[in-house]
Amino acid sequence: NLILGNQASSIGVATLWTPKEHFAKKLDTKSYKVVGQLYSGTGINPLIRNVLANPTIRTIILCGLDRIHSGDALLNFVKNGLTPTGKVIGHEDTRVDKEISPEALAKFRKEVAIVDMRGVLKAEEVQKKIDTLNQDASAWSQPQIFKEDKIETEEYPCEKSGFIYRGQTVAEAWPKVLHAILKFGEIKRSNYTNATQKELLNMITVISDEDPQHIDFVDYFTFTKKDFEIYKPQVMTADPMPTVSYTYGMRMRNHDHIDQIKTIIKKLKKQPWDRQAMAVLWKVSVDNESAHPPCVNLVQAEVKYHKLQLTAYIRSNDMFRAWPQNTLALRVLQKEIADGIDYPLGLLTIISSSAHIYAENYEDAQEVVCKHYPSLPCEQDKRGNYIITLGEQKIQVLHQSPQGEKLKTYAGKTAMVIFNQIISDEGVSVLIHACDLGAELQKAEIALKLGIVYTQDRPLPYQEICKKYCQ
Repeated sequence: NLILGNQASSIGVATLWTPKEHFAKKLDTKSYKVVGQLYSGTGINPLIRNVLANPTIRTIILCGLDRIHSGDALLNFVKNGLTPTGKVIGHEDTRVDKEISPEALAKFRKEVAIVDMRGVLKAEEVQKKIDTLNQDASAWSQPQIFKEDKIETEEYPCEKSGFIYRGQTVAEAWPKVLHAILKFGEIKRSNYTNATQKELLNMITVISDEDPQHIDFVDYFTFTKKDFEIYKPQVMTADPMPTVSYTYGMRMRNHDHIDQIKTIIKKLKKQPWDRQAMAVLWKVSVDNESAHPPCVNLVQAEVKYHKLQLTAYIRSNDMFRAWPQNTLALRVLQKEIADGIDYPLGLLTIISSSAHIYAENYEDAQEVVCKHYPSLPCEQDKRGNYIITLGEQKIQVLHQSPQGEKLKTYAGKTAMVIFNQIISDEGVSVLIHACDLGAELQKAEIALKLGIVYTQDRPLPYQEICKKYCQ
């Protein structure tokens, strides 16, 4: 995905988040060797590899918008080097591939100069800078090619489509999402890079309690509160950005001159039961043939359980670099609609058709999982609780709602009989609850058969068993 120029040149241009074509079409092709983008900090790995394989580039110009500080990663690498664990000093979120030798990295830092023109969007200014630089395309090293970083994770069998993860906040749900993709995701090619990705199909995430006015900006997010405030207007306003043809906000709030968010509020104000309160971001006349169509395609608001619920469909979702900010921005949008119709916030549901993590982010995602994935995921089962007792020579079970309302009773002499009845009734929705319920029913069956006391959530009285059977 590079644009090649003059191979007799020693200058490369990295346009960060600004499309490389924006610069390449206006630059003199005889003046540069290559133009490419640098989307993320980990993108410096293919950049370093390419230069080491073609060691005639002596200058790299950084220009365009640096939305997630990927330019900082390259500048800090050249200036400061690496920690003993391979992280860039001054930009520790970025790790350099361990397969690239320390000697080659040191040579790169010595021989390649970085020109910082971040924020410059005019190709004419970049051209002026190129024209002042010396062109020396002689090789400063022998070409070197290093093995790709090995993928340590395995691909586990799974249900192929439909994965649901819940959290009170985005910070709570995100490690669960990353864990699922790293463990169960299919390894496949990516449209945008030569690297691979791990992907799950139709991941559903549900956020219940995130307060959009007091967002939980945890330190393991890849962005700061300031970064989010910069990103938020792309969803919350119709204001255009200079280097992109559209934003999500433009598509929702000025789609062929229609403000779909105002329409949603108008419909739900009039009829809170309306099922037509939707915003569509896909513009058929443009996006069917576009190389970069919108990832967020549809947003639907509904009043349910006396609260404003919001559902969004995202056709392609980078769950490491994009999902947290996408979700938080949609939560802010949900708050706007809820306030507009005077209803409290309900659930935010995101359907990510392609939920993926790129190979360059595997290690960083795994680090989040290792530090923040709950060792024993515990959540209340919205389908209720079960009170287990022994009576009348049977195991007796009372099903209660989360609020304590009595719903149904079950009875039987074995754990399997009762468990099958509960599962047939779809009475459990949380895995840890199902495991606990199975264990408790088995304990109740043992106590029933041995004629000993059973108390739910307490160990069986083994001393009583020994007294009765071990004499």
